[in-house]
Amino acid sequence: MRKLGAITTLLMVALFMVPLGAAAFGNTDEIPACPLPSGPGAVVVDISHELMTAWNADESTAGPVSVSVPAGSWDVYLTSYDDHSNKSHQAQTKEQWMLQGWLGDSLVFETDATPDLAEATDVEFFGVGSVTTTQPIDKVLALHAAYPDSLEPHSVAPLCAAFYPSETAPMAPECPFPADVISVTITTGFLLAWDTDASMAGPVPFQLSAGNWDVYLASYDNHSDKSDQAQTREQWYLEGWAGGSVVFTSGITDDLLEDRDGDVFFVGSVTAGHDVDAVKAIHAAYPADTPESVVPLCAAFIPEGTNISTTSSTTSTTSTSSTTSSTTTTTSGGGTSSASTSVTTTTSETGPTNTNESETSVAAGLAGNTAQSLQQLPLTGIQLETAFAAIVALMFGVVLLRRSRVWQSRLDRRAARMWRRPIS
Repeated sequence: MRKLGAITTLLMVALFMVPLGAAAFGNTDEIPACPLPSGPGAVVVDISHELMTAWNADESTAGPVSVSVPAGSWDVYLTSYDDHSNKSHQAQTKEQWMLQGWLGDSLVFETDATPDLAEATDVEFFGVGSVTTTQPIDKVLALHAAYPDSLEPHSVAPLCAAFYPSETAPMAPECPFPADVISVTITTGFLLAWDTDASMAGPVPFQLSAGNWDVYLASYDNHSDKSDQAQTREQWYLEGWAGGSVVFTSGITDDLLEDRDGDVFFVGSVTAGHDVDAVKAIHAAYPADTPESVVPLCAAFIPEGTNISTTSSTTSTTSTSSTTSSTTTTTSGGGTSSASTSVTTTTSETGPTNTNESETSVAAGLAGNTAQSLQQLPLTGIQLETAFAAIVALMFGVVLLRRSRVWQSRLDRRAARMWRRPIS
């Protein structure tokens, strides 16, 4: 009888613990795929969906993972992952990591660290600069950038990495301006607002006669592959140069919206006092704490007051799907449409200081001592709450077990008295 009572109580506790434990440690079926696109000559490698932590030496690295990267110059992108959507109380500010490239037992390179993965984002990839190697790479190793930190885990998973041949963006389109328009292709590489070297592109040789010109700038970023990205200052402007001196500075593009892969912006007019022999693209948000990645694809110059009719295909994205639309617009200094070219245009203010003042904050988390104390435990947010509920259920089970013994003892005494009573 006693064994039966104990087993029944433990079964009740187990029924409480199983669903609570599953909720506490999450559903591994929801791990995302690597969002980095492939492209000509690109190398994409999955690393790990397991969280690295800054306070545990055994959990501060991931790999090594085998890969084959030829010698050369590469732009490196790293993808960070943490299921923040299930950690509403978490506030960790150094969810950062870096990548090492190895050949056998020799370290060939180590990248810069990623920025912190914002608490409102589960997955995001970051450009961490370029590497040039004279040797091939046969494996990579991820390292937590904040290790060692005895106070905070700063949990982050090094989901994947990609190597793109330098000065190429993943699947960047061709310049959308037609052949009968004076235009210059600048680069298919990203401008990055947090890196001095990557914040500008050029000078690119280009011949433009002196005069007054309406300027159109084409921006690109593969947003359809970045459903979780939230960058609000993907903006740039153009400088015209002659003999090593600046001749003009254009207006700034608007931010390239997250639901578009590419767009063309009218940024006003410029006056070139004499012939231009080169142009340079400059990120308008530099210096910043976030990359604000944008490709300054190309620029077009139309004689001031001339009309231009443009049409192009642009990609609108949602969280999981994309659709393509074609739009025809007419822009000019005023007048009717004449030519037949193609790009969706958006009018922007002129002047290099007219940056977008509105910034969307993607930082989230619980401020104050409560948030800080929660970070000291391996379980946080919903995980901590469910684990606490599991502990309470366990304590309740222990109390039931002890009470069952008391009840069993009473039943035994009554049974003994009944057996000793004479049968009438």
